[in-house]
Amino acid sequence: MSVVSETADAAWLRQMGEALVAQRKGVTRWRLRLIDGPNMTNLGARDPRTYGTVQSLSDLHAAVVGLAEGLGVSLAAYKSNHEGDIVSHIYDHASETDGFLINPAGGNSRGEPVAQALADSGKPFMELHFANVSASGWPRGTVVTTRATGTVMGLRQYSYLAAVFGLVLHLDASVKS
Repeated sequence: MSVVSETADAAWLRQMGEALVAQRKGVTRWRLRLIDGPNMTNLGARDPRTYGTVQSLSDLHAAVVGLAEGLGVSLAAYKSNHEGDIVSHIYDHASETDGFLINPAGGNSRGEPVAQALADSGKPFMELHFANVSASGWPRGTVVTTRATGTVMGLRQYSYLAAVFGLVLHLDASVKS
């Protein structure tokens, strides 16, 4: 079994989050929101050399939520194949969200409305990708990249885990003592 390939891994990732929580500089229960863009709903059917061994987007979301819970933060996951729905989701939930994670996926090249909504939210956000998009024809990143707090790519499903941990540490560091 590969990490993040079955829902059972959510429990393992929760334990990993609990082990990593000692690395946090704070204890705030941040409210994170993960957004997966166009073409991610068929994750289990995609090329495993690029997308890893994840069986479904639901399995991946369950695992990422497990890691977040172990780290002492909450994470809500959302997916849509429609850019307008993603924009509405960002605006509708910005006031109850401390930071966003986004895989713009099929919206890489024309995602200006999504990038603008994320910027308008005033919240930090991490862009993430399964593949190294810089090596696959996006040398300057995507439309979202220039506004992102950080970018994690090329680690397949593990990009999600790194992005969650990185965003939590970033939010912890942003708190003035």
